[in-house]
Amino acid sequence: MMRKYSLYYVVLGIFLVLILGIFTSIYFSITQHKEDLIQTTIDEKVILASGINEITSSSFLLWFYRTALVSGVEEVFITEIAKARDIRYIRVVDSFGTIKQSTIAEEDGKTIEDPIFKELTTSKKVVVRDEVFNEEKIKTIIYPGYDDKTIWIGFSLANIEEVIRTIFIRDIATTSGILLLIILVTFLLLRNYIINPLREMTLACEEIGKGNSDVRINVKSKTEIGKLIDTFNKMFEDLKRSKAGLEEAKAVLETKVEARTKELKRLTEELEGKVKERTKELQERVNELERFHELTVGREIKMIELKEKIKELKKLKEKTN
Repeated sequence: MMRKYSLYYVVLGIFLVLILGIFTSIYFSITQHKEDLIQTTIDEKVILASGINEITSSSFLLWFYRTALVSGVEEVFITEIAKARDIRYIRVVDSFGTIKQSTIAEEDGKTIEDPIFKELTTSKKVVVRDEVFNEEKIKTIIYPGYDDKTIWIGFSLANIEEVIRTIFIRDIATTSGILLLIILVTFLLLRNYIINPLREMTLACEEIGKGNSDVRINVKSKTEIGKLIDTFNKMFEDLKRSKAGLEEAKAVLETKVEARTKELKRLTEELEGKVKERTKELQERVNELERFHELTVGREIKMIELKEKIKELKKLKEKTN
């Protein structure tokens, strides 16, 4: 026998697959959004590094004139930029790895040992890499500038992570609420318009199977289920009429059979009477034949005896003569 499942389980399974698909879509969408935000931040930091490069690498005369008028303008500019929430440090490093300027005071004049300088000397391409700064995972932009200098900007992705987390929680909460509402409404509609009418129809069919023809499905619906219920009720009416017709035909047939049985009984009794009479007549004739036979046999015996006596008398007469 094929195993049967409730429609609730079938619909729940469909919703589970749908929920899994929606949450997977949300996950990939947010992941893509996170990558886009990171790339946008990287592009912004590349533009910032380009601006720093322009300011710190102007011609000697312009630099001398600017620094003579406003001493330490580059340091102030870089320091102010570094106050941005996501920036952790800014460095200006020469081709030998010596830190010429840094927002981290203790780094000024130090030398960085890093093979990246050889790569930048030949490729002149912006390098983006992951680092750990003060026990925090950050990204670092290394921008090749003028005079073989490089601009280093280390920045955190904490803001992006926080934004993505907020978006993720918001989307999950909103989607979950909508899905729960849809599931609740769907199950209410399923129960009121499909499951309950089907149960009523099943119980009615079981009652019909037990022989109860006075069954009606008292469920009103303007959907296809309502049309189906009307069809079932009409079928039950037809079955009731058919059953009544069969019972009436059965009663008529029983009456005819009873009348025929009485007639056959009467004929049988009459036939038995005639058979008894005929048997009696035959028995009487047999008795007469037996009596006739006895008489005939007795006569023959007497005739034989007479013939014997006649013979004896003849013999006796002959002797006397």
